[in-house]
Amino acid sequence: MFPYLRLARGYGFLDLCRCLLTAAASATVGALLLSALGRALSSPEDTGAAISRLLWCLPALAAVGYLCAAWARSLPAQRPERVAGLVAAGAGPVRTRLVLAGEIALICALGAVLALFGFVVLREHWLELTPDGQLDPTLGAGANLPAAGTVALLAVVPLLGGLAAGAAVRSVDLLPGDAADQVLRRPPVLYSVAVALLALAGAAVAVLGLRRGAGAEAWTGAALGALGLAGAVPTLLYLIGGALATGRPRAVRLLAGRALQADSWRLGAPLAVLAVAGAMVVTALLRGASGQRPKGPLLLVEVGLLGVCVLGALLARLVELARTRRGTYASLSRIGAPGALLLRAAAVRCGGAVLVAAATAAGAAALTSAALAA
Repeated sequence: MFPYLRLARGYGFLDLCRCLLTAAASATVGALLLSALGRALSSPEDTGAAISRLLWCLPALAAVGYLCAAWARSLPAQRPERVAGLVAAGAGPVRTRLVLAGEIALICALGAVLALFGFVVLREHWLELTPDGQLDPTLGAGANLPAAGTVALLAVVPLLGGLAAGAAVRSVDLLPGDAADQVLRRPPVLYSVAVALLALAGAAVAVLGLRRGAGAEAWTGAALGALGLAGAVPTLLYLIGGALATGRPRAVRLLAGRALQADSWRLGAPLAVLAVAGAMVVTALLRGASGQRPKGPLLLVEVGLLGVCVLGALLARLVELARTRRGTYASLSRIGAPGALLLRAAAVRCGGAVLVAAATAAGAAALTSAALAA
């Protein structure tokens, strides 16, 4: 394994940014888990509050896992020379996937260790930093810190990151070749009809729950509708691209439309997560979602972490798509295409993607509003 890790070195600026962002997100999740442990140590008799605080950490864990999966999925396209070096060293798809998963897990472990270090330092000097004792319940300063439980709790972060990274990388992503030359994959009709029916059924259930005043029914419909909207984003991107390329389009429309169609699947997933999750979280915060909320800044920290992780995943996918189009742009430049033409095509393509994201976010916000009003 160590020869493969030596071949995987040679980070660039984007790689370092990816490592720092992943480590910071992992450290934040580790701090949330340790604060839940500290409150459990401060009030060992209140098991319900301890379980509730741990459950509030699950969205943050899911966000970090999604970010790790997005980074690992984009690595073969961003650094094809690294994958080629691993293959030349005798690493097959399984070993290469293990190397990528191990790399992400090590970065997550570094963030968890930093969180533990800060937690221990605060426990030792909490009276000097906060004489009023405000951090006492969070740090569990009045009880001994269990070593085995702390290590097991923090081990969840690198384990989840490594598993997500290993599961996200497909064998086809590790094969040599230019991703821009792949056959244009049209969304299946059955898939498009299924997600449309799911979105409509979810909206109907949410409206029915709103009229009956059944909160559980309204939230179930909102969740189903949001899932259908998220699944429909690749189809909508493909349809917008087809609409741009219909008729007798000029070069700008043709390039923008075909690029949207080619990127509909790879761009659709992070764009759907950003639009749906962002709209639901923002609507819930503005409308004041009912239910037990944790005390302290936990909610704001989780919302910020979710936003950073989703934006990081979207940025990774955009960089990956830009690298796959580099050969196409070079060919157009060689035949005399002006740079302004490519910029206008990129602007039109970005406008189409923003339109799809805005429509999806509006639908998710309406579903969330209906569930909150029930």
